[in-house]
Amino acid sequence: MRYIKLLLVILLETTGLHMLIKHSTVFGFTTYLFFHLTASLLLATMVAWILKTFYKYPYMHALILSFSIFFFLGPFAVSLGVISVLIYTKISKMPAPVKEVNYELVFSVRVLSEKRRLGKGSLRFAKVEDLQRVMYFTKFYHPLTVKFFKELLFSDNDELRLLANSYLKNAEKYLQELIWQLEKVLGKQDLRKDVKFFVCRALAFLNWDVYYLGFMEEQIAKKHLYNAKEYVLKALEIREDPILYLLMGRMELRSRDYQRAYEHFKRALNLGMEPVKVLPYLLEALYKLRNFKELKRFSEKYIGTYSVNPKRMALISAWV
Repeated sequence: MRYIKLLLVILLETTGLHMLIKHSTVFGFTTYLFFHLTASLLLATMVAWILKTFYKYPYMHALILSFSIFFFLGPFAVSLGVISVLIYTKISKMPAPVKEVNYELVFSVRVLSEKRRLGKGSLRFAKVEDLQRVMYFTKFYHPLTVKFFKELLFSDNDELRLLANSYLKNAEKYLQELIWQLEKVLGKQDLRKDVKFFVCRALAFLNWDVYYLGFMEEQIAKKHLYNAKEYVLKALEIREDPILYLLMGRMELRSRDYQRAYEHFKRALNLGMEPVKVLPYLLEALYKLRNFKELKRFSEKYIGTYSVNPKRMALISAWV
């Protein structure tokens, strides 16, 4: 299709020049202008698309700029434009310099193989026979470590299975005891407003941790997600806190209420929350809403904020 357009551009331009040379009159000049304008516009649409793809340049701006160059600089500019598009077409069809990846093999790999050994990588660099190395991960509370120890529950190694069971039970028990103690404090009648605010705030985060870390099945854990939302609302009745709006936004993202999540993230920003903490979640909500205009506006407003984190930079590159 692109080659057909280029042939049409060449045909229009050469026909116009032929008419101008053959008929040195107003008719010949007008005919040439018409053919040259059409060729310039057609070529500009192709170049504008290339500029948009490579440099994220706005399409309309690129179209106007390209058309102006081709139209006002004449046949010479059109010739250069045709050559540039031909070169781009040739380069874009070249195979990428990467090795083929066997995705079936990649997705078939599990944390525990037949010999119950861990692979190399994040959370997977140690042999499971090395109990001391596996114990290192008991220092962390993260969904990945919880999933890691859930896998170890099926290990043939008794020590590792006991370690995994101990980690999961103790971590969940610790969080549940904290929730129980704070709920007792919250039940007191003579509680000051500032104390009530901090207790509700802490209970919101603890319930969110229980849900987010993934100790329980999704359906059971949703109770803690609901409780976390309730405590956020109780705390916000006393005092507005940007980190609570950020937390509520993250919970709404999990609940797939992207509009409310976006509103909470925007409120967190307005209350002074650091953009570097809010921006990835806010952009995710806008992406899910397909609100690309707002997504672009926020990414341009806070340009550079997300560059400190490679993951955030990758998200921006993919979405904008």
